[in-house]
Amino acid sequence: MSALLEVRGATKSFGGLQALDDCSFVVEEGSIAGLIGPNGSGKTTMFNVITGYERADAGSVLLQGNAITNQAPGRICSLGIGRTFQLTRVFSRLTLMENLQVGRAGVPRARRQELYSEARCLELLDFVGLAAMARVSAGTLSYGQRKLVELAMVLAQDPRVVLLDEPAGGINPLLITQIGERIRELNRRGVTFLVVEHNMEFVMGLCDVVWVMERGTVIAHGEPEQVRSDPRVLDAYLGGSLDEDEDENENEDEQEEAAR
Repeated sequence: MSALLEVRGATKSFGGLQALDDCSFVVEEGSIAGLIGPNGSGKTTMFNVITGYERADAGSVLLQGNAITNQAPGRICSLGIGRTFQLTRVFSRLTLMENLQVGRAGVPRARRQELYSEARCLELLDFVGLAAMARVSAGTLSYGQRKLVELAMVLAQDPRVVLLDEPAGGINPLLITQIGERIRELNRRGVTFLVVEHNMEFVMGLCDVVWVMERGTVIAHGEPEQVRSDPRVLDAYLGGSLDEDEDENENEDEQEEAAR
Protein backbone atom coordinates (compact mmCIF):
# COMPACT_ATOMS: atom_id res chain seq x y z
CA MET A 1 0.00 0.00 0.00
CA SER A 2 1.03 3.59 -0.58
CA ALA A 3 0.43 6.74 1.46
CA LEU A 4 -2.92 8.34 0.66
CA LEU A 5 -2.98 10.92 3.44
CA GLU A 6 0.16 12.22 5.13
CA VAL A 7 0.73 14.79 7.86
CA ARG A 8 4.25 16.19 8.27
CA GLY A 9 5.23 18.22 11.31
CA ALA A 10 1.81 19.79 11.90
CA THR A 11 1.91 22.51 14.56
CA LYS A 12 -1.01 24.51 15.94
CA SER A 13 -1.47 26.66 19.03
CA PHE A 14 -4.38 28.57 20.50
CA GLY A 15 -2.95 31.35 22.61
CA GLY A 16 -0.89 29.59 25.27
CA LEU A 17 -2.28 26.13 24.42
CA GLN A 18 -0.05 24.03 22.16
CA ALA A 19 -2.65 21.80 20.53
CA LEU A 20 -0.33 20.21 17.91
CA ASP A 21 3.44 20.00 18.26
CA ASP A 22 5.39 18.76 15.22
CA CYS A 23 2.88 15.95 14.66
CA SER A 24 3.40 13.49 11.81
CA PHE A 25 1.67 10.31 10.62
CA VAL A 26 0.62 8.45 7.48
CA VAL A 27 -2.64 6.81 6.42
CA GLU A 28 -2.06 4.10 3.85
CA GLU A 29 -4.47 3.76 0.95
CA GLY A 30 -7.05 1.05 1.57
CA SER A 31 -6.50 0.95 5.34
CA ILE A 32 -8.59 1.66 8.41
CA ALA A 33 -6.33 3.69 10.69
CA GLY A 34 -7.11 4.72 14.25
CA LEU A 35 -6.04 7.92 16.01
CA ILE A 36 -6.28 7.67 19.78
CA GLY A 37 -4.96 9.48 22.84
CA PRO A 38 -6.00 10.94 26.18
CA ASN A 39 -8.42 13.85 26.29
CA GLY A 40 -6.73 17.05 25.12
CA SER A 41 -4.06 15.24 23.12
CA GLY A 42 -4.98 17.10 19.91
CA LYS A 43 -7.00 14.57 17.93
CA THR A 44 -9.90 16.83 16.97
CA THR A 45 -7.51 19.69 16.24
CA MET A 46 -5.66 17.37 13.87
CA PHE A 47 -8.91 16.57 12.06
CA ASN A 48 -9.66 20.28 11.80
CA VAL A 49 -6.21 21.04 10.36
CA ILE A 50 -6.47 18.20 7.82
CA THR A 51 -9.90 19.35 6.62
CA GLY A 52 -9.18 23.09 6.61
CA TYR A 53 -11.36 24.12 9.57
CA GLU A 54 -8.20 25.30 11.36
CA ARG A 55 -5.04 26.70 9.78
CA ALA A 56 -1.78 24.99 10.72
CA ASP A 57 0.92 27.28 12.10
CA ALA A 58 3.57 25.05 10.54
CA GLY A 59 3.90 21.70 8.80
CA SER A 60 2.04 20.23 5.85
CA VAL A 61 -0.84 17.96 4.89
CA LEU A 62 -0.58 15.91 1.70
CA LEU A 63 -3.18 13.92 -0.22
CA GLN A 64 -1.49 11.33 -2.44
CA GLY A 65 1.68 13.42 -2.37
CA ASN A 66 0.01 16.73 -3.21
CA ALA A 67 0.03 19.52 -0.61
CA ILE A 68 -3.43 20.59 0.58
CA THR A 69 -2.28 22.48 3.67
CA ASN A 70 -4.58 25.30 4.83
CA GLN A 71 -6.88 25.12 1.84
CA ALA A 72 -10.57 25.91 2.32
CA PRO A 73 -12.78 23.10 3.68
CA GLY A 74 -14.87 23.01 0.52
CA ARG A 75 -11.78 22.65 -1.64
CA ILE A 76 -10.40 19.84 0.53
CA CYS A 77 -13.76 18.07 0.40
CA SER A 78 -13.81 18.32 -3.39
CA LEU A 79 -10.36 16.68 -3.51
CA GLY A 80 -11.74 13.58 -1.82
CA ILE A 81 -11.57 14.01 1.97
CA GLY A 82 -14.85 13.62 3.83
CA ARG A 83 -15.42 13.85 7.57
CA THR A 84 -17.94 13.48 10.33
CA PHE A 85 -17.93 15.48 13.56
CA GLN A 86 -17.77 14.64 17.24
CA LEU A 87 -21.17 16.27 17.67
CA THR A 88 -23.38 15.29 14.74
CA ARG A 89 -24.12 17.97 12.15
CA VAL A 90 -27.44 17.15 10.52
CA PHE A 91 -30.29 19.51 9.62
CA SER A 92 -33.06 18.62 12.07
CA ARG A 93 -35.89 20.23 10.10
CA LEU A 94 -34.96 18.58 6.81
CA THR A 95 -35.83 15.04 5.81
CA LEU A 96 -33.09 12.44 5.57
CA MET A 97 -33.22 12.68 1.79
CA GLU A 98 -32.89 16.47 1.94
CA ASN A 99 -29.95 16.15 4.33
CA LEU A 100 -28.09 14.05 1.79
CA GLN A 101 -28.92 16.40 -1.08
CA VAL A 102 -28.01 19.63 0.73
CA GLY A 103 -24.32 19.15 -0.13
CA ARG A 104 -24.85 19.23 -3.87
CA ALA A 105 -24.63 23.04 -4.05
CA GLY A 106 -20.85 22.86 -3.68
CA VAL A 107 -20.44 20.10 -6.26
CA PRO A 108 -19.64 20.83 -9.93
CA ARG A 109 -22.79 20.67 -12.02
CA ALA A 110 -21.35 17.84 -14.10
CA ARG A 111 -21.40 15.52 -11.07
CA ARG A 112 -24.55 16.68 -9.24
CA GLN A 113 -26.91 14.25 -10.95
CA GLU A 114 -24.42 11.41 -10.56
CA LEU A 115 -23.80 11.97 -6.85
CA TYR A 116 -27.11 13.35 -5.62
CA SER A 117 -29.82 11.67 -7.66
CA GLU A 118 -32.77 10.45 -5.61
CA ALA A 119 -31.95 6.85 -6.49
CA ARG A 120 -28.38 7.12 -5.24
CA CYS A 121 -29.39 8.93 -2.05
CA LEU A 122 -31.94 6.20 -1.34
CA GLU A 123 -29.23 3.63 -1.97
CA LEU A 124 -26.97 5.32 0.59
CA LEU A 125 -29.77 5.54 3.14
CA ASP A 126 -30.47 1.87 2.55
CA PHE A 127 -26.79 1.11 3.11
CA VAL A 128 -26.96 2.67 6.59
CA GLY A 129 -30.32 1.02 7.29
CA LEU A 130 -32.51 4.13 7.10
CA ALA A 131 -34.13 4.01 3.66
CA ALA A 132 -37.57 3.50 5.18
CA MET A 133 -37.19 6.88 6.93
CA ALA A 134 -36.07 8.84 3.86
CA ARG A 135 -39.01 11.28 4.11
CA VAL A 136 -38.81 11.66 7.90
CA SER A 137 -37.33 14.76 9.53
CA ALA A 138 -33.85 14.16 10.91
CA GLY A 139 -34.88 15.78 14.18
CA THR A 140 -36.99 12.74 15.05
CA LEU A 141 -34.02 10.35 14.93
CA SER A 142 -32.01 8.97 17.82
CA TYR A 143 -28.46 10.22 18.26
CA GLY A 144 -27.06 6.98 16.82
CA GLN A 145 -29.33 7.22 13.78
CA ARG A 146 -28.15 10.79 13.21
CA LYS A 147 -24.59 9.50 13.11
CA LEU A 148 -25.63 7.05 10.40
CA VAL A 149 -27.25 9.89 8.43
CA GLU A 150 -24.07 11.94 8.76
CA LEU A 151 -22.07 8.99 7.43
CA ALA A 152 -24.43 8.75 4.46
CA MET A 153 -24.04 12.50 3.87
CA VAL A 154 -20.26 12.07 3.71
CA LEU A 155 -20.55 9.08 1.38
CA ALA A 156 -22.69 11.16 -0.99
CA GLN A 157 -19.55 13.22 -1.66
CA ASP A 158 -17.83 10.10 -3.05
CA PRO A 159 -14.72 10.55 -0.84
CA ARG A 160 -11.44 8.67 -1.16
CA VAL A 161 -10.70 8.94 2.54
CA VAL A 162 -13.18 9.46 5.39
CA LEU A 163 -12.28 10.96 8.77
CA LEU A 164 -14.63 9.74 11.50
CA ASP A 165 -14.66 11.70 14.76
CA GLU A 166 -16.07 9.51 17.59
CA PRO A 167 -18.36 7.32 15.43
CA ALA A 168 -19.20 5.09 18.43
CA GLY A 169 -19.56 7.87 20.99
CA GLY A 170 -22.84 8.13 22.86
CA ILE A 171 -24.75 5.38 21.02
CA ASN A 172 -26.05 1.95 21.97
CA PRO A 173 -24.06 -1.26 21.37
CA LEU A 174 -26.35 -2.45 18.57
CA LEU A 175 -25.73 0.70 16.52
CA ILE A 176 -22.00 0.57 17.33
CA THR A 177 -21.92 -2.89 15.75
CA GLN A 178 -23.89 -1.63 12.75
CA ILE A 179 -21.55 1.32 12.21
CA GLY A 180 -18.53 -0.98 12.43
CA GLU A 181 -20.02 -3.31 9.84
CA ARG A 182 -20.70 -0.42 7.47
CA ILE A 183 -17.14 0.87 7.84
CA ARG A 184 -15.68 -2.56 7.06
CA GLU A 185 -17.94 -2.95 4.02
CA LEU A 186 -16.95 0.47 2.68
CA ASN A 187 -13.31 -0.37 3.26
CA ARG A 188 -13.71 -3.56 1.23
CA ARG A 189 -15.07 -1.33 -1.55
CA GLY A 190 -11.91 0.77 -1.46
CA VAL A 191 -12.66 3.61 0.96
CA THR A 192 -9.82 4.55 3.34
CA PHE A 193 -10.63 5.59 6.92
CA LEU A 194 -9.00 7.54 9.74
CA VAL A 195 -10.95 7.08 12.98
CA VAL A 196 -10.73 9.09 16.20
CA GLU A 197 -12.39 7.09 18.96
CA HIS A 198 -12.41 6.70 22.76
CA ASN A 199 -14.12 3.29 22.68
CA MET A 200 -11.01 1.11 22.75
CA GLU A 201 -12.85 -2.15 22.11
CA PHE A 202 -14.34 -0.63 18.97
CA VAL A 203 -11.17 0.94 17.59
CA MET A 204 -8.89 -2.00 18.41
CA GLY A 205 -11.28 -4.43 16.72
CA LEU A 206 -11.77 -2.23 13.66
CA CYS A 207 -8.40 -0.74 12.72
CA ASP A 208 -5.40 -2.15 10.84
CA VAL A 209 -3.02 0.32 12.45
CA VAL A 210 -3.36 2.70 15.40
CA TRP A 211 -1.53 6.01 15.92
CA VAL A 212 -1.33 7.35 19.48
CA MET A 213 -1.16 11.05 20.32
CA GLU A 214 -0.16 12.76 23.54
CA ARG A 215 0.26 16.51 24.08
CA GLY A 216 -0.12 17.26 20.40
CA THR A 217 2.31 14.77 18.91
CA VAL A 218 2.50 11.08 17.98
CA ILE A 219 4.21 8.92 20.60
CA ALA A 220 3.58 5.42 19.16
CA HIS A 221 1.98 3.52 16.32
CA GLY A 222 1.52 -0.05 15.17
CA GLU A 223 -0.99 -2.87 15.00
CA PRO A 224 -3.72 -2.71 17.68
CA GLU A 225 -2.33 -5.39 20.00
CA GLN A 226 1.16 -3.93 19.71
CA VAL A 227 -0.12 -0.49 20.67
CA ARG A 228 -2.26 -1.80 23.51
CA SER A 229 0.81 -3.22 25.27
CA ASP A 230 3.22 -0.35 24.51
CA PRO A 231 4.54 1.12 27.81
CA ARG A 232 4.58 4.64 26.33
CA VAL A 233 0.90 4.35 25.53
CA LEU A 234 0.00 3.01 28.95
CA ASP A 235 1.93 5.87 30.54
CA ALA A 236 0.07 8.37 28.38
CA TYR A 237 -3.19 7.00 29.79
CA LEU A 238 -2.04 7.82 33.34
CA GLY A 239 -0.42 4.45 33.85
CA GLY A 240 -3.72 2.61 33.62
CA SER A 241 -5.65 0.57 31.11
CA LEU A 242 -6.49 2.05 27.77
CA ASP A 243 -10.10 1.07 28.42
CA GLU A 244 -10.35 3.61 31.24
CA ASP A 245 -10.52 6.38 28.65
CA GLU A 246 -13.83 5.18 27.22
CA ASP A 247 -15.94 7.10 29.72
CA GLU A 248 -13.97 10.34 29.41
CA ASN A 249 -15.51 11.65 26.21
CA GLU A 250 -14.75 15.35 26.59
CA ASN A 251 -14.92 17.74 23.67
CA GLU A 252 -11.51 19.12 22.67
CA ASP A 253 -13.21 21.93 20.78
CA GLU A 254 -14.28 23.42 24.11
CA GLN A 255 -10.66 23.53 25.27
CA GLU A 256 -9.59 25.25 22.07
CA GLU A 257 -12.40 27.82 22.37
CA ALA A 258 -11.44 28.60 25.93
CA ALA A 259 -7.83 29.23 24.87
CA ARG A 260 -8.78 31.74 22.19
